[in-house]
Order: sequence, then structure tokens, then C-alpha cells
Amino acid sequence: MVEQQKTNTGQGLGIAGLVLGIISIPLAVMGCTFIIALLFGAVGIVLSAIGLSQAKQENGSKGVPTAGLVVSIVGSVIAILWFLFLGAFIRDAVDQKGKWFDKLEHLEEISRDMEEGVENEVDEKDMEELEKKMEELEGEVNEEEGNASNSGQEDEEVKKAEEELEKLRKER
Repeated sequence: MVEQQKTNTGQGLGIAGLVLGIISIPLAVMGCTFIIALLFGAVGIVLSAIGLSQAKQENGSKGVPTAGLVVSIVGSVIAILWFLFLGAFIRDAVDQKGKWFDKLEHLEEISRDMEEGVENEVDEKDMEELEKKMEELEGEVNEEEGNASNSGQEDEEVKKAEEELEKLRKER
């Protein structure tokens, strides 16, 4: 049997398709450059397919053109998925005809209401009562620092103050 030698036919186009396919994948993944990625991927597919066809006809090596074809297809598919996603998003925005702007405004109103509610919950009267209780506790702590025997009484007063503070919080 006579062994036919492999030629380099189609290798140049295969390499060009591989390079374009490799470039198309990161461009497609980025999302904002999916159109360029789709262009590079499509050109890579065409060049790799022509290189593969030439390699088959002239008994050339088919590895590089096949790899270029696969990588270009992967980059193109990712770019097409981004295109479909963006198209669905735009279609949804057009179908709602500005309703999503209304939803954003509604969220702003809710946040304003929540802020006003928090500000109104803290009344001046409650704050004054809380300050008086804190001052009483501070004064009692200072007095009782010298009296170690009053530590049980101090614990009870702290617990009472904590309970009163918790009641005020619950009332709000």
C-alpha cells in the first residue's frame, strides 16, 4: 500500500478561523460586544469550513480547521444567546409601555414613606423619657461603684430599665 502524504492545504484558513473563534468567545461573554463577536464567529466559521473542505479534497490535516470551526461556533452561539436575551428584554420593555418606570417611581414612594415612618416613630417625649432613665442609671452606677454590697440591687434596676426600654421599643 502506498501511503499518501498529508498536505498543508487548508491550514492557513483553519488557523485564521481558529484565531477569529478564540477572539469571538471573550467578546461574546462580555455581552456588550456580542455583535462584534457574532461577526468574528461567523467569519471564523466560514474560513474554517472552507479550510476543512480544502483539507478533505487535498488529503490535508483536518485538526486545525476542525478546531477553528468548533471554537467559532461556540463564540457565535454565546453571542446569539446574548442577542436573544437582549431582544427579550427590549420586547418586554416595549410591551409594558413605560410601566416599569411607574414601578420604579412606586418604589421611590415606598422608600420615602418608610423613611418618614421611621422618623415619626421616635417621639421627643419618648426620647426625653429614655434620656432620664439613662441619666438615673448613670447616677446610680456612679454611686454604687463605691458600694459593692448593692450589686444585687443594681442588677435589678438594670433589668427594670432594660424591660422599660424593651416596652418602649414594642410600643413603637
